[in-house]
Amino acid sequence: MTDDIELLKECDSGVKMGIDGIKGVIDKAFNEGLRNMLENYEEEHVRILDTIRGKLGEAGMDVKEPHPIAKFNLKVTTDIKMAVNDSDEKIANIMMDGCNMGIKSVSMYMNQYAGASKETMDIANSIVTLEQNFMNDLRQYLW
Repeated sequence: MTDDIELLKECDSGVKMGIDGIKGVIDKAFNEGLRNMLENYEEEHVRILDTIRGKLGEAGMDVKEPHPIAKFNLKVTTDIKMAVNDSDEKIANIMMDGCNMGIKSVSMYMNQYAGASKETMDIANSIVTLEQNFMNDLRQYLW
């Protein structure tokens, strides 16, 4: 049960960072297709976040908000990268970096909390799959 809660908390924080990252670039997208893709993936992230928060709520646990420094770093890094080059390709690169970070961190936490239930592992795997799909879909915006 402890591994379930810890894994869910880490997934919650990571998915929230993903949502914040998407929100940070969505209005900067020039291409309507990219903007629609970002909106769709934001909705998918919110759906998974709702599932995670439901499971944490059932366990009587509070959600773990991302660390304020991590949130600040995400915003500043995105703003700096976009100031240098505010193209759809830059957005795709930023989002792909975020997806890669999400895949790595969720995979690490899955290994760290290997005693989690199949249901919790399935939720974590769904995050990894979502990030992999997002990366694949973003490739068309790389030039």
